Amino acid sequence: MTRKELVEKIENVFDMVITVSGRMFRIRRDEDDCLIIAERSRKESIKHYSDTYDMISRYKIDGKPLRDYAEAIRIVKYTALLDA
Repeated sequence: MTRKELVEKIENVFDMVITVSGRMFRIRRDEDDCLIIAERSRKESIKHYSDTYDMISRYKIDGKPLRDYAEAIRIVKYTALLDA
């Protein structure tokens, strides 16, 4: 997927599971409309972000920001805000 497609998916996400480099991550919105991302097998990896651009720029996987993985990301599960 392109970076633009990644941004659009996250902008409209309620809950999604993605894979990146063989690892699984969950992205969801909380009751305050903040974005939460965490690696599925690591509870201590939970991070909160105020918006999509903050998340894709600041959340790091192996030292690289999430935005750099756009083409490698595979969506396993996706629920949009309007479908929740």
